[in-house]
Amino acid sequence: MRSVLFFLVSLLILFLLITCIGLFFPARVTISRAVDISASRSTVYPFLSDPSRWGQWFPGAANWPLVNIGDRAAGIATPNGNSLLIKPQNDSTVLVQGLQAASIDGDMGFKLIGSQADPHVTVQWYMNFYFDWYPWERFSSLLLEKKYGAYMEQGLKQLDERIQSDARRN
Repeated sequence: MRSVLFFLVSLLILFLLITCIGLFFPARVTISRAVDISASRSTVYPFLSDPSRWGQWFPGAANWPLVNIGDRAAGIATPNGNSLLIKPQNDSTVLVQGLQAASIDGDMGFKLIGSQADPHVTVQWYMNFYFDWYPWERFSSLLLEKKYGAYMEQGLKQLDERIQSDARRN
């Protein structure tokens, strides 16, 4: 009986220790990537704000169905059952709601950096993840950069290539 009690108390102490260590990890993690594109802001913006054009550059989106609200496409449906709803904020910011990795909530968006008249624009893609106090969620934040960073780089590279190929055709 004593050994069972010792075992249960040890498990409780271990859980509390891991939970306390997990609380030192941030409750919000932001991953960001950027690319410089030789095109105007008005050329790049439609690729980010129009979900029907995401299939041309967003990794995997060519096979995902569009989500329609009313008579317009408002987002895309991902294979894991989430809907990424695209909400243009202004001519330099696009917010995407519905990002979820397992049970972790988040959002993502795009910012266009550079003046309207500039022939070059910097596209910043960011993802925000919000964690509860659970230690397994906080420790999973260590893996997000590796998981999503390459994915974001691939998408931005495809966006740049798509815009450059459109510019060569015109």
